Amino acid sequence: MLALLLPAKKQCLLLALALLPTQWCSLSVAQAPFSDPENSGEWKLVPSVSDEFNDATLDSSKWFVQGVDDKYENRFKGRAPSQFVPANVGVSDGDLVITSKWQPEFGFADEHFGGFKYENVTTGAIISKTSFLYGYLETRCKAADGPISSSFWTIGGRGELDVFEHYGLNPDSTDAGNRLQSSFHDWRTPGTPTYGKRIWTNEHQLPFRVASDFHVYGLEWSPQNIKIFVDGILVRCASKNEIGEHWVVDQAQKVWLDSETFPWEVDPGKLKQTDFPNGGQKFIVDYVRIWQSDKPDVACSDSPTLLSNPIFESKLADWHVSGKVTLKEDAANSWAGSNHVALDGGGEGAIEQTVPVKPNTTYIVSAYAKSPATNYKDVYHDAWLGVKNYDGDFQSARFFRSYWHRKSLQFKTGPKAKTATIFFTNQWSGEPVLVDSIDLIEAAVGR
Repeated sequence: MLALLLPAKKQCLLLALALLPTQWCSLSVAQAPFSDPENSGEWKLVPSVSDEFNDATLDSSKWFVQGVDDKYENRFKGRAPSQFVPANVGVSDGDLVITSKWQPEFGFADEHFGGFKYENVTTGAIISKTSFLYGYLETRCKAADGPISSSFWTIGGRGELDVFEHYGLNPDSTDAGNRLQSSFHDWRTPGTPTYGKRIWTNEHQLPFRVASDFHVYGLEWSPQNIKIFVDGILVRCASKNEIGEHWVVDQAQKVWLDSETFPWEVDPGKLKQTDFPNGGQKFIVDYVRIWQSDKPDVACSDSPTLLSNPIFESKLADWHVSGKVTLKEDAANSWAGSNHVALDGGGEGAIEQTVPVKPNTTYIVSAYAKSPATNYKDVYHDAWLGVKNYDGDFQSARFFRSYWHRKSLQFKTGPKAKTATIFFTNQWSGEPVLVDSIDLIEAAVGR
């Protein structure tokens, strides 16, 4: 029973005590993706970009540590004010540990990055020495529990693929610690408006804090699709056709694991020593595994929505409306179909729909929305997508961007659940927002 409670590699370690070394090696290599335990995808581990971190030290044949011998891949010393320091990267008890520390006495580079000076905070990063093209990426990890990122990403050629950029704690944003953000960044042509910027993203609210415990995060990357998994649950499948010109991940990539300060989350001037207690904030990684397969990819498929009239083609039928809510019959400016809904400013608008659900079942609700008056300087108009009355805790995801964008959240019904109420509201802000294409699906487990 003890072995069942341990991470997979610790279970193997118990078994390995009774086996020859060659048998132990085969156990490690035989591990299948968490979302495909029967290995129906015929995945084969790629050892050069996979690591269990079971050695006494980091495997230098696989990984480059940023800052060793004052060398930095891509000339990236860290996101200021934080700087990558080799001493902050280590292996302990079968885990990779990247520690972020408050270290104002450190000899920081006399440089600026992104308008900020390197100072006060040291972090760490490792990069694979070899590249790979397409496959299934997976890690089991626990994010640092402070105002610092814990990220698993790849970069190469034209683009960057972020499996996640966790942010453990933002005192001014209660949803930051539950956010799973997967993204593409554009590195195609220097000098263009999108160069180096996030050009596609999937933002998903999890039912747990990423810094509270270990979880398994996976991403399947093929020439035609990406699929994002959390603890074996498929939270999003997006096709190359859907992403369109923003699909920039079509060349070989190197793997990164790192921590950085994010000035857009917490102002560097507000960071302080108490944010990094007890020797620092730790991003702990149990393993990194990357597989590849010769088997054809399974295309994205649309799960049937459980909501009625999700894109408002039947106007506001089946939706309960309260406050200042207006139907907009405007195909040119709708996300999907001919209509969308406006929750007008100066009031408390809300739409909601109650639907039958199964007990003890995971669901994903999503929507597209935009707040036209948000200017990203001093005006941020907020609205929320959420779920209630499902024999579980109230959950919501916040929208504020000025263009149509998608967000989703994940919830599991309680043992007594028979219905759940899905809502979209601006009642806590009274600020104008548009919403379209609200969707509710039963989450798929595995590929």
